[in-house]
Amino acid sequence: MYLIGSPIKMFMEEGCGQMMSAVNDILEIFIVYAGAFLIKKYVFLENDLELKKQKLFYLASLLLIFLVYIFSGKDYATLLVLLTVGVNISFARKTHRLRGFLLCVPIPGIIDGLLVPILILPVRLLILSAEGKQLYSFAIMGLTAFLLILFYIKGKSWRDFFQKEMNHRHLHNWERWLLCAVGILMLVFSNMAVANVEDTKEKFFTSQYALNMCIMGITAFILTITIIVLIVQGNKRSYYHEQVSDMQFNIITTMADIVESRDGNTGGHIRRTARYVEAIAKTLRKQGAFPDILTDQYMADMIVAAPLHDIGKIHVSDLILNKPGRLTEEEFEIMKSHAAEGRDLLLRAKQQLGESSYLNIAIDMAAYHHEWWNGKGYPYQIAGENIPLCARIMAVADVFDALVSKRCYKSAMPVEKAYSIIREESGTHFDPVVVDAFFDSICQIEAVQSA
Repeated sequence: MYLIGSPIKMFMEEGCGQMMSAVNDILEIFIVYAGAFLIKKYVFLENDLELKKQKLFYLASLLLIFLVYIFSGKDYATLLVLLTVGVNISFARKTHRLRGFLLCVPIPGIIDGLLVPILILPVRLLILSAEGKQLYSFAIMGLTAFLLILFYIKGKSWRDFFQKEMNHRHLHNWERWLLCAVGILMLVFSNMAVANVEDTKEKFFTSQYALNMCIMGITAFILTITIIVLIVQGNKRSYYHEQVSDMQFNIITTMADIVESRDGNTGGHIRRTARYVEAIAKTLRKQGAFPDILTDQYMADMIVAAPLHDIGKIHVSDLILNKPGRLTEEEFEIMKSHAAEGRDLLLRAKQQLGESSYLNIAIDMAAYHHEWWNGKGYPYQIAGENIPLCARIMAVADVFDALVSKRCYKSAMPVEKAYSIIREESGTHFDPVVVDAFFDSICQIEAVQSA
């Protein structure tokens, strides 16, 4: 019986061990696959393909990875997982596709930074047998896979909410580079840790290298989680800041609309001019003009401030604003006062609200958007680059929209004629550089008009 039972027992033990090893390998591949796609989307903020294409990509790639595992083993299957993530990022991007593909390098390092310390350090400390190591690894892999499946089942509402935010969330370049650096460092560390697992408790406590690896493992785990949490939280704050900014812009636009609505024919003037200003400013920066002025903050503030350029009209009588005929000299002087009145109104707001970069730009736009490049404008008759850039941009946007819009005192002018007037007044009424940028933005300008 012993001669028969012993081989059977050995066969059963080896079979169970091989089966557990295979299941462990499959769990590991699944965790790397799911973790890589989660990090791709929720940490690096890389978009998926269209829904149907993304599902098809998942099915095809999982089938291919499984076949590679069967015929070539875990290492090749894991390598294919990483290449799959890189391909998915590359296909989903519209630009910088190669740079997106290279994200398949740091992403596994981030996964290793989270998993390897948990898998390696307890094994070293407890000095587990080969079977114990396998069981411990199986338990950790099984628990991780269970949590990932639970997230898929229970986290739908959160994922849907996050998907709506994706267009508003962005990583700064330094955050992206930091994540890449951490990923590559963790990849190097995990390979060192796996290659140097100690077998005995005595060696572990007498080996300074093993102790250092233990400290490095704990540090790697804490560092990886900390950086991910900080970036995700910072990104979330950025998103809500953008929401608040959008709400602020809409409130400002609505208030300015109330002022403008006193003239029944002005309609969406302030919204259109704000978009014209945005288009011109972006073109100027793309051309490398005024690099010291057109910073990200200045651009953002200018777009928010643009709707307030005519806020001073609140002090102008409805009889003058809605007069269907030509204004008298006295009425025109009153109309001209809206620039200085707008400046004074916003200065008082600044005194109440405190220092604000966007209010400073709003003040400049309100005060100087009727100044001419040759100094013949109003109310201060300043010329050239003494006129703030934001006001020079607004001058072109404001006049163009006034020309092509119907007003109580005139009909809408054909667009080509308006273009001709803007060209003719370059160097007299308008800054020539801004006029050039205006015509280089014609596609965006016409899109705003037709909206």
